[in-house]
Amino acid sequence: MRYSLIFLLVAPGLTGCGSRPLPMAATPESSRAALVATLDGWKAGKTYQELAAATPPLLFIDDDLNRGTKLLEYTVEGDPRPNGTGYSYVVALTLEDTGGAKRAPKKVAYTVVTEPKHAVTREDRQP
Repeated sequence: MRYSLIFLLVAPGLTGCGSRPLPMAATPESSRAALVATLDGWKAGKTYQELAAATPPLLFIDDDLNRGTKLLEYTVEGDPRPNGTGYSYVVALTLEDTGGAKRAPKKVAYTVVTEPKHAVTREDRQP
C-alpha cells in the first residue's frame, strides 16, 4: 500500500506532465518570406556565403547549391506544415548542372525558421 502511494505521487513526473513544447521559431508568413528570399538569391547566382552575408543573414543548407548547381526556376507548392519549431515547404526545383545540362524538375522539402536567425534547411540531405 505504501509503495502504491509513492508511485501515484511520482508517476505524473515520469509521463512528461508539465513539460511544454518548444515555441515556434517562425510564422507561416515570416518563414515563407525567408524561403523566397533564399531561393531568389540562389536563382540570382549567389553562393551560400553571400546569402549568409545578406541583411538579414540567410543560413541556407542545400547540397545542390554546395555542389555549384544553378537554380533555374522554383515553385513553392501548397501551404506549409509545422515541422519542429519551424515550417516545412514543398518546392519544385528546376536545376542546371555545373556542365550546363538542365535537369528534370524535382520536388524537395525545406524546413524554415526565422528566430533567432533565418535558416532554410533541405530535409533530404545526404551524409
